Amino acid sequence: MLQKILVLLRDKRGAKYFILKEILDGCKRHNFIALNASIAFFTLLAIVPLILLILFTLSQWLANSNFALSQIEIVTSRLLPQISDQLLTEVVNIATQQLSWGLVLFGSLFLATTPLTQALRLSFIQILGLDKKNTYFKNKLKDIFAVVAIMCFFFADIFIDLYLQKTTLIANEYLPIFQYSIVTFLLSLSLMTLIMSVFFKFFMPTKIKKMHLMLGGLITSLLWFALNDVFGFFIGLSQPIGQFYGGLRSVFISLIWLYLNTGAILIGAEFIAALHKQDLLVLKQLFLIKNIHRHPIINRLMLMYGKKYKKNKVIYNEGSQDNDLYFVIEGEVAIKRNEKIIFTVNPGEYFGEHALLQKTARSMSARVCSDWARLIRINDTKVRAMLAEDPKIAEIFMFNMAEKLQKFL
Repeated sequence: MLQKILVLLRDKRGAKYFILKEILDGCKRHNFIALNASIAFFTLLAIVPLILLILFTLSQWLANSNFALSQIEIVTSRLLPQISDQLLTEVVNIATQQLSWGLVLFGSLFLATTPLTQALRLSFIQILGLDKKNTYFKNKLKDIFAVVAIMCFFFADIFIDLYLQKTTLIANEYLPIFQYSIVTFLLSLSLMTLIMSVFFKFFMPTKIKKMHLMLGGLITSLLWFALNDVFGFFIGLSQPIGQFYGGLRSVFISLIWLYLNTGAILIGAEFIAALHKQDLLVLKQLFLIKNIHRHPIINRLMLMYGKKYKKNKVIYNEGSQDNDLYFVIEGEVAIKRNEKIIFTVNPGEYFGEHALLQKTARSMSARVCSDWARLIRINDTKVRAMLAEDPKIAEIFMFNMAEKLQKFL
């Protein structure tokens, strides 16, 4: 597995390399540290009202508050291991002091949890490079429904733990060749991947392929399992850290642990976003890689967007409403105005950006002047999406445009 990853890192020719690179670049571009810190902070603020909501719902459904509390304790100890006991003690005190769960209190708990769902929604919008839409009230309504969804995910996790042991015992009875731990791990991983796939489907603000959601859910689940394996080592850090933080040691450890767990969600989201935009990622290389017309990735681009043209073939005429961008892979294209050649576009260069940016009719015509030419045609919507999402692409694009304008002066 490690060898395959190293080969992938060395091989800069395939789309898989660009997807992996985009995940790393996306984390840097979206300021992963700050974004993850905000999610962890809002999770910490929302944990008490969320636990109260889950405790109330489970108590009503199961008619057994002690059982509900014991199951919540299991989940809470994973998120905030060092302060889960104190947290649940406060939750029980609040719950017992409330003689009636009125509609106002229930609604207040929902509203107190919505900052977390709002932070998740805005984070995924930023990662996917989408525009913020809808009014405040529509977004708030979405956030309230999202709280219900998070509660459902908690319920699913609770009952997975409840029935997983029974399921693995049955599996071991019919499949004795497997060890108990292996069966447990595979079942836990499969169920957690399914839950996280549904989670991403619910929170992602655009339509994503099911396979991409499953892969993102798998990445997040694997990261969580890896964190669980190093949990003992992590808790061992509390001794040296305690020398600096004293009585706040437990709070600090819990916050760091929460930060790592929420980070797994954002990495899964970055992975999904990279897969969702993989065609756009390949197109980006036209602007990022020098001599891209000689790079092996150009074969894939030609299959997706390319076309071969004969000599004197008109690409577009003056006054045309075509606003797409054209990239020359082989051959030459003459840009004319009133049948006079203004300049010639060579392999590795592009043309048509003026009409694209201004959203106006073509002021010049383009015609193939070599024996033949291979061009890649990029839809104007895709170009604008690249410029809006990646400042580096926009900088390169505007720099090349300024160079062309300087030639006319």
